[in-house]
Amino acid sequence: MKFRETYFKEVKDYASHTPEVGPEVLDCSQGVNPYGPTAAALEAIKNFDPIKVANYPHSHAAVDGIINYWKNQVELSAGEIMLVDGSVGGLYTINGLFAIPGAEVIGFMPSFTDMIVNVELQGMKYIGIPPADYSTYSQDVDALLAAINEKTSMVYIDNPNNPTGQLMPKADIIRILEKAKQFDVCVLVDEAYGDFVSKDDSAISELHNFDNLIVLRTFSKGLGLAGLRAGYIVASAQIIELLGRGSNPYTVSEVAREAIGGALSDDGYALSHAEDFAAIKQAMRAVCGNALSMMVTDDRGPICTLRHRDDVDLQALLIEAGVLAVSGADFDCMDGRCVRVRCPKAEYADQLINAVKKVNG
Repeated sequence: MKFRETYFKEVKDYASHTPEVGPEVLDCSQGVNPYGPTAAALEAIKNFDPIKVANYPHSHAAVDGIINYWKNQVELSAGEIMLVDGSVGGLYTINGLFAIPGAEVIGFMPSFTDMIVNVELQGMKYIGIPPADYSTYSQDVDALLAAINEKTSMVYIDNPNNPTGQLMPKADIIRILEKAKQFDVCVLVDEAYGDFVSKDDSAISELHNFDNLIVLRTFSKGLGLAGLRAGYIVASAQIIELLGRGSNPYTVSEVAREAIGGALSDDGYALSHAEDFAAIKQAMRAVCGNALSMMVTDDRGPICTLRHRDDVDLQALLIEAGVLAVSGADFDCMDGRCVRVRCPKAEYADQLINAVKKVNG
C-alpha cells in the first residue's frame, strides 16, 4: 500500500495514553476549565432550534462575538478570522500551509505534543529549543532567536506553555516576530490557554503590526466548551484566505457557533477563576521542596508541571495518592518523573494538595 512514510513513525500521545481511573481518584489530567462553560453558552445551547441542523452552518454569532471580544485590543474584520474544529484542528490546517519539503519548524521543548507530532507527520522537522534551566524549565528565548534561519518554515510558541503554564512576555513575542520577519517566516502563537490570563497578554494586539503573525485560540479551555470542538485562527486576510483553501468551508457546527456567541458575551469568565487556581498552585508549591518541585508557571492558569528528584513514575505515585495527572513521558525533553497537573475546582483542592504532600515526603 502506498502510505505516507512519516505516518509509520512512533508518536507520543498523552490523550490516549492517560489511564482510566475510578471515581475515588481526582482527575487533574484534562486541560479544560474545571468550572465548565458559562451560563450564557449553556443558555444558547438550550435555546438552539434543532431544525437548524438540517442545513450547513452559517451563523455569524461566533465571528461577530470574536470581533466584539477583542475590540479594545485590535479592530478585527471577518476576513482575518477563521473558525476551526478546536485548536488541534487549527494546528493541522496551519501545518498544511507551511509543510514545504525539507522545512523546519522551531519551537520550545516541552511544547504541546500534538503539534510536534503533526509537524513530523507532515514531513517537516521540529527543531526543539531546550529549557534555559532544567530546574525550572524556563524558556530560552535567545537560543530560539539564534536558531531562526533560511530553512525555517515557521516558529511555534504555545503561550501559556503546555505543559508548564509559563507565560512569555509580549516583549519577547515581538522580538521573535521581528527576527522571523527578516527571513519571511511566520510565527504561530498558540494561545489555547490564553483565556486564563489577561487579554493584554495576548499577541492579537500585534496583528496589524506584523503580517507574519498567526494567533490560534480555542473555546475548549477557559470557556469550557471542549465537547463542541471549536476554535479560531486570527491572521492577515491573505493568510486566512490561503488557509481556507486547505480547510473544510463548513467547520464548526451551527450549535457550536451559537454557543460560542453566548460564551464570548460573558467577558472575563475564565479569568474569574484565576484566584482559585493561584491559591491551589501556591498551596501545591508550599508542600513541595523535598522530592517534588514545581516548574516555572503563571499562577492564573490551571496547569503546571511537577517534577520528582528521583527516577520514578510520578503519574503512578500520584494515582496511588488519589490524583490523576498527565505523564511527562508524553512530552519532549521530559520523562516519567514529571507530570502535568490541571487544578480542580477549589472544593476539591485539598485532595490534590494532600496527594502532592504525600508524594513529596
